[in-house]
Amino acid sequence: MDCIFCSIARGTAPSHLLWEDQSHMAFLSIFPNTPGFSVVIPKIHHGSYAFAQSNTVLCDLVVAAKKTALLLDNALTGVARTGMILEGYGVDHLHAKLFPMHGTGEDSTFKKISSTLDKYFEHYEGYLSSHDAARADDRALAELAAHIRSFARQPTSTFDLHTHVRSALLRLD
Repeated sequence: MDCIFCSIARGTAPSHLLWEDQSHMAFLSIFPNTPGFSVVIPKIHHGSYAFAQSNTVLCDLVVAAKKTALLLDNALTGVARTGMILEGYGVDHLHAKLFPMHGTGEDSTFKKISSTLDKYFEHYEGYLSSHDAARADDRALAELAAHIRSFARQPTSTFDLHTHVRSALLRLD
C-alpha cells in the first residue's frame, strides 16, 4: 500500500522533519492545532488502527513517540509535557499524534490542570478530547463494565509486553 506517509518516509513528499532513526520518523503536522503538533510514523506501512498491530510494532512506535515527545518538551518554552493520541482516521498508516501542552511550565512535576468543558460524546466527531464530563451514574458504569468484561479473552500470546518495552526503553539511553 502507498500513502502520503509512505511518500514522506521515502523522501518523495516534503516534510518538516524533527527526528528519525532507521525505522521511525517524526515531523511537524502541516495542519497543527498547536505549535509543535507532530506526527510519528514507522517508515514501513502498517494499517492505521494501532491496537490491531503486533505488540512489537506498537511498542516500537510508542518508544519512537517518547523520544520525540521528550525532544518537544526540551525544545519548546513553557512545555512540561506532551500528550499522545493513537487515532488513525486521517491517514491509513500507523501513526502517533503528539501535542505539546503549552503553558504547563518548565518541569514535568504533576500539577492539577483541568478543563471546565462539559461535553459528552455519543459518536466520534473527528477528534478526541480528554476533558472530564459530568459525573456518571455508578449503576450505569457497573453495567457497562460488566458488558465489556464479558468480551474479555485470556491472552493467547506468550509475548511478554513488559520485557519488550523495557528493552526498547533501554535503547533510549
